[in-house]
Amino acid sequence: MRINLCALQEKRLIDRLCSLRVKGEVIEKRRMESFGSQPEKKIVVVKFRDRIIETNLDDSEFERTEIGEQIWFSPSVPERDPCNCHMFVWLIVAIAACTLAIWAITSHSYGRTAAFLSFAAAGWIGVIAWARICSHEQNKRFRDLDAEIDFFDPEDERKQGDRD
Repeated sequence: MRINLCALQEKRLIDRLCSLRVKGEVIEKRRMESFGSQPEKKIVVVKFRDRIIETNLDDSEFERTEIGEQIWFSPSVPERDPCNCHMFVWLIVAIAACTLAIWAITSHSYGRTAAFLSFAAAGWIGVIAWARICSHEQNKRFRDLDAEIDFFDPEDERKQGDRD
């Protein structure tokens, strides 16, 4: 049985973010019509610190909520933000490195040996580039989740005050 440590770490951070309850000021209420057979969504726009957040409420909470009132809500989990620039740069570097490796190997060796060595070198360069891209994406996801937790965590605010 395999254990994916990155998935466990991400799940732990998401669970921690979802378990937070913070209080924000309602600045707008609106109903969004849904397409198809889905029910109408009741959305409340809440201001928390310097951020505007939209959150869904059920029917009874939506009717009781007034503009200007302070309500408790759970922050939403940020979507994955792929780093296309980083991936593109690593792709170009990998292609250039593969080209140089193939050129160097074929200029010093000939025949089957050069083909096998070139294939192996290009494969390893590709694996290294793939691993670098994936680890960067995962680390970026962890940083984004940590930043959200730091922003919303009320206990972290006290820690910041102790440091100042």
